Amino acid sequence: MGYLKTILTYHQPSEAEVDKAFLESHGFDVCLLNGNTSRNELGAPFYIQLQVVEEHHARATAILREANPARFGSPARVAELDRQIKRTFFATLLGAVPFGALAFLFWPWAFEIFFAEHDAVTHFRVPVAIVAAFIGGYFGLLINRRMMRGRVVPA
Repeated sequence: MGYLKTILTYHQPSEAEVDKAFLESHGFDVCLLNGNTSRNELGAPFYIQLQVVEEHHARATAILREANPARFGSPARVAELDRQIKRTFFATLLGAVPFGALAFLFWPWAFEIFFAEHDAVTHFRVPVAIVAAFIGGYFGLLINRRMMRGRVVPA
């Protein structure tokens, strides 16, 4: 017997049990990794993995895909979700980095205009830059959300 390979990952134990029984009825030896971590329908604390022997992986995947193709998702949908994740990450980064850098560079200078104490200002330089980076990242997310509004994701 070879290594086990994961076919699908589940959050609900009942879904995993149905697919396990379906594959067992086709003669496969099936294992549910983390299958007994939670026996309720609120969901498992860990994802449940449906696993078969590596040699039978392709055939078991084909049988499950034929029975319920929606579980595997379409390539167009997966590609669009991947683009959305990358776009969101870069929007956050493009908002956070400039705000944080500007706050880090100009915080002491801006504070000295209003107050004469320079030593008290430098202690707050890094926390202010971190807060500004979070605010900039949030603005980047808001802009990205507005740009994504109305877009249709393929099913």
